[in-house]
Amino acid sequence: MRKLRMLIEIERQAGFGPITAVFLAVFALCSVAVWLADPATNTLGDGLWFSFQAVSTIGFGDITAAGPVARVTTVVLSVVSIFYIALITGVVVSYCNAMVRARQEGTLAHFMDNLERLEDMTPEELAAFSQRVHEYRDRR
Repeated sequence: MRKLRMLIEIERQAGFGPITAVFLAVFALCSVAVWLADPATNTLGDGLWFSFQAVSTIGFGDITAAGPVARVTTVVLSVVSIFYIALITGVVVSYCNAMVRARQEGTLAHFMDNLERLEDMTPEELAAFSQRVHEYRDRR
């Protein structure tokens, strides 16, 4: 449960929810634009499929952007998706870093590092360190 809360907090700090909503709206609008503007796209499903190919960079080639509106739409969708995928990567990396830090906080090496810098700690840091020592002692 702690890991899930940590992931949710990282997603919240990154603004993942609102950005995902914007990405999905852009994806839907681009799909509709391709469907309406490109003669090779017969259905909305074809427009969605084309947009998926553009976002994922698969590009099977079964549906191509023939008209200028569809090509501009593809460029816009591709640029937006690059930023969105980078955000997903950042959230994953932040989560992994937070997990490593959480594991390190309970290690003996971390306690030793804190012991070496006791005189440099603020009263709040000392109180937090003392609390962790008590929790560690209670677990044993």
